[in-house]
Amino acid sequence: MNLTLKDNSTIVVAGGGPAGSFFAHFALGLAKKRGQKINIIILGGRNYFQKAAIGCNRCLAVLSENLVEKMELAGVALPETRVGQKINGYYFQTKERGVALHHPEPARKPEIVTVLRGNGTHCSELTDNAGYDDFLLRYAASQGGTVISAAVEEIELPENPQDRVNIVYVESGVRKKIAADLVVGAFGLDTALIKRIIGKDFGYREPPSVRSCNAALCLGHSYIQERFRNTIHVFAPGIKPIASGVFIPNGNYVTVSLIGKEDITKTHLLAFLNHPRVRDLLPRGWTLPEDICICFPRMPVNHAERPYTNRLVIIGDAGMSGVYRSGIESAFDTARLAASAAFEHGISSEDFRKGYYNPALKLLAQAYFYGNLISRIHNYTTSGMQLVNVQFDHLEKRRNDWSALQINGILWDIVTGNTCYKDIFMRMINPRLHVAMLPYVLAALVKQGYCFVESYLHPKREQGLRVHKKPALGPLENGQTVVIVGGGPAGASCAIALKNIARKRNVNLDVVLYELKDFEGGVEHNECAGVLSPPIVHIIEEKLGVPFPWHLVKREVPGYHLHTGGCTIKLDGEGEVSYALRRVQFDAYLLQKARESGATIIRSKVKDVEINDDMVTVYSGTKHTRADVVVGAFGLEDGTQNTFERETPYKPPRFLLTILTKFHPQGRHHNLEGSDGYIHAFLPSLKGIEFGAITPKDDHYTINIAGEKISARSMDEFLRLPEVLAVLPKNFKDSLDSLDYHRGCFPVKPAKNLCGDRYVTIGDAAGLIRPFKGKGINAACLMGIKAAEVMMDTGISKKAFQTYLNCFQEVIQDLPYANAVRKSVVWGANYGFLTPVIRMANTHAALKKALFDSVSGKRSYRDIILGTTSVSLLLKVSAAITSWFVGRFWKRHNG
Repeated sequence: MNLTLKDNSTIVVAGGGPAGSFFAHFALGLAKKRGQKINIIILGGRNYFQKAAIGCNRCLAVLSENLVEKMELAGVALPETRVGQKINGYYFQTKERGVALHHPEPARKPEIVTVLRGNGTHCSELTDNAGYDDFLLRYAASQGGTVISAAVEEIELPENPQDRVNIVYVESGVRKKIAADLVVGAFGLDTALIKRIIGKDFGYREPPSVRSCNAALCLGHSYIQERFRNTIHVFAPGIKPIASGVFIPNGNYVTVSLIGKEDITKTHLLAFLNHPRVRDLLPRGWTLPEDICICFPRMPVNHAERPYTNRLVIIGDAGMSGVYRSGIESAFDTARLAASAAFEHGISSEDFRKGYYNPALKLLAQAYFYGNLISRIHNYTTSGMQLVNVQFDHLEKRRNDWSALQINGILWDIVTGNTCYKDIFMRMINPRLHVAMLPYVLAALVKQGYCFVESYLHPKREQGLRVHKKPALGPLENGQTVVIVGGGPAGASCAIALKNIARKRNVNLDVVLYELKDFEGGVEHNECAGVLSPPIVHIIEEKLGVPFPWHLVKREVPGYHLHTGGCTIKLDGEGEVSYALRRVQFDAYLLQKARESGATIIRSKVKDVEINDDMVTVYSGTKHTRADVVVGAFGLEDGTQNTFERETPYKPPRFLLTILTKFHPQGRHHNLEGSDGYIHAFLPSLKGIEFGAITPKDDHYTINIAGEKISARSMDEFLRLPEVLAVLPKNFKDSLDSLDYHRGCFPVKPAKNLCGDRYVTIGDAAGLIRPFKGKGINAACLMGIKAAEVMMDTGISKKAFQTYLNCFQEVIQDLPYANAVRKSVVWGANYGFLTPVIRMANTHAALKKALFDSVSGKRSYRDIILGTTSVSLLLKVSAAITSWFVGRFWKRHNG
C-alpha cells in the first residue's frame, strides 16, 4: 500500500514527553533534508512549569553517557541551566557491604548528569523552569513544531487507509478535532488513552509492565553535598520484591527510585528506607514527611505487540523500550527509527513493520534476553554474602589487577547502562576472568558451606525476641474509623448503613467519606442513563432507612421498545415501572443523607492509600486520615484505581466503554409530550456497538451507546441510523453537530482480589453486578450495605470479607450465561438473526417475557435461559430464522 508523507502533510504527536519531542526533532530534520514542508503538532496535556507531581513526567532523572553523546551528535545540546547535577561516580551497596565504583577509563571524565523531569518538588526554590522535558518541548517548537497544551481523548482511525486520521482533544476545557496524515503515539503507559488504543482492530497490545516507585526527599543542598557529593548510590537491599534501589542527588533533594520484578508499593518504600545501610545515608532522626512527592509509574519489561498500523506508530514506553534501562534513551532510539521509517519508507502498516518495528526489535530483543539473564546472575551473586565479599575485597585490595578492573567495569556498566547487555554478559562469562577468580570463589564457597553447617548443627537461640501478633481484624468497635473513597451510590450507601448499624448498637464509629465531585452544584456529569429499576424503592427505604427521592423522578418508565434490523417489539413491565431521573441529583441526595447520618464528607481527591498491618492511611489534597479499614467505592476512575493497584493485589474489572449525550428539544417538543415514557433499546448492526438506548426524561432525551471499541465516530453513526432518527423529534437532525459527548465505562466482570485485610471494594470498582443490564445502581447500593454489615458483624480481614463475596455468588455464577447471551446477541444483530426472533416474540408470550427480563435485568441470565429454552421453542426459532433467510435469499435473487 502506497502511503507517504507529502508537502504540507500534517503529523500529530500525541504526547509531549521526550519521545514526542525527539520524534519532532528527527522528523523536521528529515523533512528539511528532503526539501519537504511538513506541519508537526505536539499535543501534550502536562504543564512542565508547575512544581511537584502535576508538572513532572514521573521518571528516573539520570542521563547516561550514551544518551548525552547521542543527543550531541543529533544536534540537541543540553544547556547547563537544565543540568541538575553532574555525576562522577557510583557507590554499589548490598545488604552488608558496599564498594565505590570508578569509571572504566580513568582518564575519561564521566558525562553522566541528573535532570529535573518537571520543575522540581514542592520544596524547590527554582523561579525559572529548569526541567529537561520542558527543554525538549521548547526545542521542538524552536525547530518548527507547534505545541498545544491539550489532552488527547481519542484517535479515530479511518476505515479506508487513504483517508486521514481524526484526533479528538480537549484544550482549555473545549473539545476539538484535528485531521492528520500521520499520528505518533508518544503517550506512555500511565494514560487513559492507552486503554482506548488497546481496543482497536489493528492488534496493539500494551507492553507488560511493573510499577516502580520514585520519591523525592528534600534533605537540603548542604547536607546532600556533604553526604552524597556527586555520587549515585545503588542498593541491592535483599528486600523482596525490590531488585534495586537508587539514591540520585539532584540539587536540594535526592530522588529515591525502586524497581522490582513485581509492583512496588509505599510499604516497600518504607521497608527500604528503614534498611540499616539506607538509614546511614539519611539525617539522624529523619522521618518520611506526609507531603512527600511520590509516584508509582509503570515501567515496561518487554515490548508492545504491533505498535503500528496505517498512519499510526507508537513509540517510547508504550511501544518499544529497553528493559530496566533508561526510558529516555529508548525514547530517543524509537523516535529516530519511527521518523526514519516514515520519511524513507512510508506510513503504511507494512512500512512501519519493516522500517521501525523490525529494527527496534532487533535492537531491543537481545536486551530483553540478556538483561533478564544478567539480572538473575546479579541477584544470585549479591544474595550470597561470601560471593559478595570475594568481589568487593578484590576491588578494594587489588584495584589495579586485570580481574578487579574487569569486575569494576562490569558493575559500572550494569548500573549506568553505558554498554549493551550482550556485551556485559560476554564479559561476565569470560573464561580468563573466571580462571583468575577461581581460587577466591572456591575459598568463599567453602567458607559459606562451613557457615551453613555450623548454623544447622548449632542453631542460635533467639532470646528476648518479642513475637508481634498481627492486630485483631474482628468486627468494628468503639472508636474505630472507616474511610470510604468515593461518594456515589455505593460509597454513600455504605456510609449510611455503617452509621445506622453503629447507632443501633450504641457504637461510636467514625465514617469519613472522600468525594471530589460537587454533585450538589449540578455541574458534574455521571456517564449513566439515570434509570432506577425495581426493587430500588425497597432498597432505599427498607434497607437504607431513608425516604425514596420521589421529587427527583422525572418520568416513570413502563417498559421498553426493542429495535433491531428494522424490526421493533414493545416490552411491557407487567405493572412494574422504572424511574428516570438525573443521576447527579440522585447521587447528591444519597450523599446528603450520608452526611445527615453522621458521616464526615471531605471534598478532596484521594492521592494515595497506605495499608499496614495495624492501620490504614489515606492521603488527599487537603488532609490525611488514619483509619482501621478503607472501602474503595471509586468506580472505574483511573487515578484512585491505580493507587489501590499499587498498594494491594487488587486488579480492576474488565469493562465496556460507553458514550452518552443529551438532546433538549425546542418548541412544542420541549417537554417531550409526544413520548410514551418507554425506553428505546437498540441492537444495531454497526461495528463495535453492542447496544444503544434513548431514555426520555422530563425535558430532554438521554442517548447512550456501549461497546468494547466505540468512539465519537460510533456515536455519530448511531445517531444517523433511520430507526434512531424515527424515535427522536424531527428537529433533532439540526442539532447533530452541536451535541456534547461524555465518555465513561461500566464493568462486565468482577475485579480480581477485590478485598483483603483492611480493604474492600464496592460498586463498579468491584464489578459484582449483572453485566449488560440496567441494575448498576441497585447493585452498588446492595454492595455498600452488605460490606457495612460484614465489617460490623464479622470483621475487616480478607477472611471476613469472604462473607461479602459469598453474598454475590449468584452474580458471579451467572457470568458464563451472560457472556453466552452477549455473544449471541452481538452475532445475531450483525448477521440479522435477531429480526425473525423479534417478530416471533410478538406472538410468543414466553419468548417475549424472556426478552423483557433480559433488557430490564429482572431475572438472571441463567434463569432466563433455563426457564425459557425448550425443544419446541428451539425448533420454532430455528424454523423462523430459516424461513427469514430463505425469504431474503429469494428476494435478492428474484428482484
